[in-house]
Amino acid sequence: MAENESNIEKLDQIQRAQRQNMNACGEAGDKDGMLLHYANVADTYDTFKDLPGWEQGRKNVALALHSVKPGYNARILDCGAATGQTAEEIIKLGYTNIDGLDMSMDMLRVAERKGLFKNIICDTIDGVHNTKIADDSYDVVVCNGTFMPGQMDQTSFPELTRITKSGGFIIFSVSFKYLHEWKLFKNGQLDSEMKKYVSAGKWKKVEQETLNYWEDEQAVYYTVYVA
Repeated sequence: MAENESNIEKLDQIQRAQRQNMNACGEAGDKDGMLLHYANVADTYDTFKDLPGWEQGRKNVALALHSVKPGYNARILDCGAATGQTAEEIIKLGYTNIDGLDMSMDMLRVAERKGLFKNIICDTIDGVHNTKIADDSYDVVVCNGTFMPGQMDQTSFPELTRITKSGGFIIFSVSFKYLHEWKLFKNGQLDSEMKKYVSAGKWKKVEQETLNYWEDEQAVYYTVYVA
């Protein structure tokens, strides 16, 4: 028992150090640094599933998807798929028509070995460029833990909307830390941008729910109804 607790503590220290490094790269806009970080952690990333509560955020997103009842044949994009941990939770609920998109091919290769995705896409939805994904491709796009420095922000909304079918859904989470402290989100900037999309008729509405996603940390889970 004591040995197991010691191993869990060491694993927790490792993931916190890795997250700190990832955040530092993101804040600095160091994409090469982030890709190197993901290359270094890809093969061991799934060991963090042994941490108590690690999967809660992924389960929250999967349950949010399930709640909108898209149909079990719905075409789904897991955006920021990493090694496929969110997809694993979605598959448990009966959905299997899933593509995975991530900036790191090293992470996607781990997911590919698990056979989770119909297609893998190494790209970013960063507001800088459009992906090669066709218009109106997906019934649901999920983004778990990707709205953060160096990855996604409100400039990602046009591309997310473009690739989601009319009547489809965009589901994403934002941690309280980033929502209230990151320069692009704090002071209600993210919510203000979402209201613009509703007012412009691009989105029907946005629902949100605050849930625990990791230990005592909370996140807001947004469900966007695309017009």
